[in-house]
Amino acid sequence: MASLKLAMVVGILLVVAKGIQQLSRHCRHRFGYSIFSMRGFWLAAIAINLVWWGYYAWATAPLHHAPAHGGIVLAALGIAAVVKLIHDNVRETNVMYGIGGSLLQLVLFIPVALYGLPLLAIALLFLLFATYKGAPAWLIDP
Repeated sequence: MASLKLAMVVGILLVVAKGIQQLSRHCRHRFGYSIFSMRGFWLAAIAINLVWWGYYAWATAPLHHAPAHGGIVLAALGIAAVVKLIHDNVRETNVMYGIGGSLLQLVLFIPVALYGLPLLAIALLFLLFATYKGAPAWLIDP
């Protein structure tokens, strides 16, 4: 029974991935614009992180005896980034594809934006400190 559930989940993920590829290919051929681009990813990642951390700062402000307006400003900047993403996609395609593609981007990039970018920053810091105390190249025996 567990293998059947696993097979269903893998099948659903494959169907969703194929659908995303088809949507991207269709938009590229019809409009000459790819919705799932690096610029779109970065706009979505920035928007998701700003809204997430703005909400967190707003919700925890009374616990830290801090003003709540900082979190509201962060969330507003995140919403402005979402509006910019939707505007760019609608301008380059049409209303239906632009809004649908933007919402799909935001939903798909939530795990990557919330967990992937901080993990990438931690990995880069680790690499920085791991390579900082290395011996010079001329002291290493071949």
